[in-house]
Amino acid sequence: MDCKNLEQHIVDYIDEQLSAEKSQQIANHIASCDNCKSIYEETKALFSAFKNVEEETPSDNLRTGFYKLLEEEKQLLDDRIVELPKQKKEFPWKQAFQIAASIIFMFGGYFLGSHNSKQIANNEISALQQETVELREDMMLAMIENQSPSKRIQAVSFTEDFVKPDVKILEALIGRMQYDGNMNVRLAAAEALSEFPKSTIVKEAFIKALTAQKDPSLQIAIIQFLVKIQEKRAIAPMQQLLEHEDTPNFVKDQVNDGISQII
Repeated sequence: MDCKNLEQHIVDYIDEQLSAEKSQQIANHIASCDNCKSIYEETKALFSAFKNVEEETPSDNLRTGFYKLLEEEKQLLDDRIVELPKQKKEFPWKQAFQIAASIIFMFGGYFLGSHNSKQIANNEISALQQETVELREDMMLAMIENQSPSKRIQAVSFTEDFVKPDVKILEALIGRMQYDGNMNVRLAAAEALSEFPKSTIVKEAFIKALTAQKDPSLQIAIIQFLVKIQEKRAIAPMQQLLEHEDTPNFVKDQVNDGISQII
């Protein structure tokens, strides 16, 4: 039994949910490790406080925000279960319930008022936020492969909550902008990508898409983004659009205006 394993099993140990052998291993480790002994005592004290603390009523704003968060996560879970093809992996219910339980645990701990409890709550909330982001990313990647265009657009909209999306998220959006069979999904992906103007791979993707895409509405959306970020490398592909006979006149007008703004 090492310190990492103890941290993973400390709650079950306090609740007496472990086998006699595992419990004895933890007890022996606590007796020989001052740090783990401190974690055990603090955790046990925190659980004891939960049982003894008088009920405090949270503010209306906190309660409203909490239930709103739970409802949003519940809706995401429902969408995932109903819409994903049968061959997809079973949804990680255990992980989802752990997240929900962690939320409740953290809000309860907040009202205990002790310095140590607040510090533990802050650390757990940070970890929970990261885990929630990762779960949302996984859901987005799964839904973006859905056969329904509306579900793919919904998946694209999830990126609104990503401050710094993972590369795999950006690559998934780029793939939809470039190759999705539904033009509305392509436009939604382009709009979502435009929220990350500092990303190198996003800039490269827009430059590449400028001459590859033939739909005028998507061409205009791409031009507007490149002009907005003042991407000088876009001038050459813009000029290529001007030379193409099949480029609509209103798109050429947009190109001319864009080149003048970049130069």
